[in-house]
Amino acid sequence: MTTFARPSLLDNRYSDIAETSVFTYDDDDLVNYADFLRKHGRYMTKGGYVDSSRRVRSLHRQQEDSILSQRPTAPSRGGLLAAINKSQLSSVSAPSITTPKKVKQSTGNELPSVIAISKSLENKKKEYDKQMRLIEEQMIKSKQTEREGKRVEGDVKKEQRHLHHTLKELDIDATKKHFETEKSLSKNLEEKDRIERDFAKKKEQYSETPSQDSSTFFPNINESKQFGECLVKSDFSRQIKLRTDQTIVALQTNKDKDRHNIIVCNDLARKYRTKASELEIKHQQLTQLHSDFEHKVHQKELEENRVKKELGEIAMALNLEAQKAQSDMSQFVNIMSRDRTQTIKHDLHEQQKFEERLNQTSIHVKNYDLERRRLSADATLHRSMLDLKQREALRRIVDTKNRLEVIYIKQRELNQNAAIAEQDRRAAELMTKMADIENRRTNLMTHYLREKTEKSEEREIIGATKAKVRYAEHETEQHEDHLRHFQKTVVKNEEVEHDLRKSIKEADFERRKKEQEVQRLQEEIIRKKRLDAIRIREEISKAEHDEKELEQQLIKEKSKLDKLHTQCEDNYLRLLKQREQIRANKTLLQIHEREHERLLRVNARSKSLQSLNNI
Repeated sequence: MTTFARPSLLDNRYSDIAETSVFTYDDDDLVNYADFLRKHGRYMTKGGYVDSSRRVRSLHRQQEDSILSQRPTAPSRGGLLAAINKSQLSSVSAPSITTPKKVKQSTGNELPSVIAISKSLENKKKEYDKQMRLIEEQMIKSKQTEREGKRVEGDVKKEQRHLHHTLKELDIDATKKHFETEKSLSKNLEEKDRIERDFAKKKEQYSETPSQDSSTFFPNINESKQFGECLVKSDFSRQIKLRTDQTIVALQTNKDKDRHNIIVCNDLARKYRTKASELEIKHQQLTQLHSDFEHKVHQKELEENRVKKELGEIAMALNLEAQKAQSDMSQFVNIMSRDRTQTIKHDLHEQQKFEERLNQTSIHVKNYDLERRRLSADATLHRSMLDLKQREALRRIVDTKNRLEVIYIKQRELNQNAAIAEQDRRAAELMTKMADIENRRTNLMTHYLREKTEKSEEREIIGATKAKVRYAEHETEQHEDHLRHFQKTVVKNEEVEHDLRKSIKEADFERRKKEQEVQRLQEEIIRKKRLDAIRIREEISKAEHDEKELEQQLIKEKSKLDKLHTQCEDNYLRLLKQREQIRANKTLLQIHEREHERLLRVNARSKSLQSLNNI
């Protein structure tokens, strides 16, 4: 159906049928039945279903079985019941077009059984529901085809719009390029005219210059005629040569410019021809798209008209069947009362089921509340555990900081004790060295005095033995002895001095060595302090990283908790919406049931009155 076409009056009728029959059945699988038909190609004709050999003419088989099951009837009675039996059997056997056997009508005054009549009514009701469903499915299919046609129409319009835009752009580009080419051609022509004018002016100037020069430089022509003629000839030949060269150059430049202009014009003409051909192709494509779209729209309209005709035929057949069913229904008011009692029982049973389902939903709601409370309790417990972990981490960080401060204090004390011990050790070493030096000196002095006393005693003995020696010899010998003695003492003192100098050098060497050791220990202490500081910083950074991780974990858990809260709230809102929907569906069901019962009562009364009038 096109956008400007007038809607048919049958559409309103079909929409009313669909609105009245939308709540008449409870089959959930029929929601997507139109999609099933479109996918599997299941169609129903006057002869039955044609989707497979297994279901071909299944409707008429069911009708035939129902007719065969209705053959055994009760003993006949006269009057109204015979007419009712005849009309019932004729209405049952009317749809069976392809059945090879025909059911014999009751010839006598036979009373049909209540079970057969109720079965026939149920079968007719089922057939009516099936036909209504088929009509709804056909309406859904027609709406889908209409939507697809509108979608195709929109796509074609979009393509047309795009093509119009492209054509406009091409026209604008062509006009721009044509204008540019005309502009460039006009510029080239103007430049050519200007060059020609300049060339003419220069030619005139070159033609006038020789006479002026000759008149100015040689006023006395009669006196120097020969010399002037020679100069004029040479100047004239030179000027002619210059003019010819300039004209040749100007002609070459003009030819180059003309050649360039011709090339540009040819290129622009070629581009114009290509753009014109592309534009012609686009126009042809646009006309082809227009023709295809009109052809598709025509096909869709034809298909829509065909579907509407089929729907009209089906609606007419349905009206006939409904009239027959109403005529049959009016004859069995008592049976309908029994059916009403059964429906009331069924409604009570369904109401009990619905109440049980409501109780189950309330139980589910209670379970949901309990689960929500349990989750909230778990979340609070988890939050408290996270708080405890965070406090424990903070406590650990404080303990590590305190331990690090204690380690710093102990390191300072150990460094001070090491320095004091090093000073005490050096002092003790120096005292021991001084004591050793003093002991060696005392030992040397005692040894020297002992030797001196021994020698003096020996000399005294020798002097006593040599008393007879002369005093001078004795004195000289004594002086020699003193000289030797003093020489020995001097040598010994020099040796002692050498030993002392050596010991001082050794002490200085040891001092330097100890200073180096002390410096090395100080450097090691500094390095140890640096490493300890780095390790402390690493531990502090690690502790801070752990804190950040705990904080991030806390944030994640809080977000999960908020998500659970939102889920709980969403589920609760969804539950409220579901309750509202159930309440609305229940009210609609009650309204439709009351309307259906009212229509049945009206039909029963009208048919009973019609049957009485016929009698």
